[in-house]
Amino acid sequence: MSQINYDRDNISQNIATKISEAIGVTSFSQSSKLKLLTDIFSNEITNLAEAYDIAVDGLYAETAIGEDLDIKGAQYGIYRKSRNSLYIDRTDGIAIIRPKNKGETFGDSIREPIVINRGERLDVGSSFFLILSEDLYIIPSDILVLVSGTLISEDKSGFIININDTYEMHSRTRYDDSLSTLLLEFLKPISIDGTAEDDDTFRTRVILARDGNNIATIPAIEGEILSLPDLSGFSLLENKRGSGSLDIGITTITLQDTSVDEEIDSMLGLLETGLLLIAPVGVDILIYKPEKINLLIEYSTNKKEISDDNIISAVIDSFRMIYTYNSINTISTRELEKQIDILLPESDVLITTLSLFDPTINAIISTSSDTVMAPPSYFIYLEKNSIVREPVDGW
Repeated sequence: MSQINYDRDNISQNIATKISEAIGVTSFSQSSKLKLLTDIFSNEITNLAEAYDIAVDGLYAETAIGEDLDIKGAQYGIYRKSRNSLYIDRTDGIAIIRPKNKGETFGDSIREPIVINRGERLDVGSSFFLILSEDLYIIPSDILVLVSGTLISEDKSGFIININDTYEMHSRTRYDDSLSTLLLEFLKPISIDGTAEDDDTFRTRVILARDGNNIATIPAIEGEILSLPDLSGFSLLENKRGSGSLDIGITTITLQDTSVDEEIDSMLGLLETGLLLIAPVGVDILIYKPEKINLLIEYSTNKKEISDDNIISAVIDSFRMIYTYNSINTISTRELEKQIDILLPESDVLITTLSLFDPTINAIISTSSDTVMAPPSYFIYLEKNSIVREPVDGW
């Protein structure tokens, strides 16, 4: 978008004409000293005009290029993507899982059906891996199953897959060798060059972000998290590890209830795949399972007729009703007592002390008669033997 007319020849001719008129020269040749001087002036003027245009263009997303466009994108939280992943859909017939020997059914190598869960990561090549976007059911009577998922470069660069290339599969979350008799075969070629997003494509996303229509926003990321199956809670912290970082902690219902969930790695992989579609590569995203921290509760009551077991059950149920793992990650005596009173109104329970015990260092890290707060890297867990009644004189 030119701001100034910087046609060198026209500028030189106009300057020479004005000077000749001012000094009374009726004509001049193209090789005259006057014309040589005006050419020098016109070159400097047009150079300045070009520099001005470049500077002005860099101010607007519609005209900025290269690093200037990167700067504009950063202003709106948008970063240039690298082409290091590709989503494949089973309806396109790009990849299948089949027995190692063509013509056989799965039943020739497996006896029972195999379920490969959505979100499971399969290491299938030296330079890339596959995260499944749908559950796969491998039935002994079948000869193949079509695959949907995201192929991702191992080192954020590119990779090439030729037609009929086959790969053995290894799962990071599966502890048996049930996949060792199967192959992943590609029926169509794939080429991922690993190059950065070009200016025109990136500019479209920058303009969308500027105008408020960008999908790579915190609400969009939260929506992706909330769509996870068996989700209990999550924390989301921006810029904790520096500008452009995003830390996401995830807990499942199973993890919160039992402190153990063998399937949570699949959920983290599923979220990683989903965020590839909405979060810019320039953002440093860390997805993690928080560690367990034990809640210790001391309580008192003057109601001798109510058993400890009934009170402990009410405390545990109340805790599960009011606590959800999140970025704030707190428990207060007031909220806990209020819920206990609803479940067991005759108990007259008072929470006297709340403590957080870190089993990794075997020490209490926080104690309060009011509120305790756990870091987002922990989820608070409560079990029966962590709830004790304070002794009362006389009984």
